[in-house]
Amino acid sequence: MENKIDPLVEWAVWGHLSSKNDLELILLKGHLLLEIILGTILKRSNNIEYESYSFHRKIIAFEQIVTNDESKKNFTIVSLQDINRLRNKIAHEFHFDIKNGEFESWSSNILNNLTGTKYTKFTYRTKLVHSFSILSKNILELVD
Repeated sequence: MENKIDPLVEWAVWGHLSSKNDLELILLKGHLLLEIILGTILKRSNNIEYESYSFHRKIIAFEQIVTNDESKKNFTIVSLQDINRLRNKIAHEFHFDIKNGEFESWSSNILNNLTGTKYTKFTYRTKLVHSFSILSKNILELVD
């Protein structure tokens, strides 16, 4: 069941990222926003220890939550793991090329499998931005 605030969060994530032009910045800021969303979902599930968790640990805690759509939850977990791997590549691999297709593939997978609001015409950059906002809303919808 959708919380009344969830569409506003989707819009807020999109709005925060939509002004960014650098793809690495979009990935880093988007990753940070997803971490906040994971914290929100863990709080909704009464997990009081989540604030000290790493992104990876928050995903593991999220896996333990019973949701209203286990299939969507599993897809979401894989999407979160994939974006975390991309974020780690930017942070730890000097020669990582953000335009190598991995980020675009991650985005396309989300846009093809989850529903959300399209706020602007799709371009390469706006598809990436929309992927973060759509994933955020879908995460929040998994737990009442």
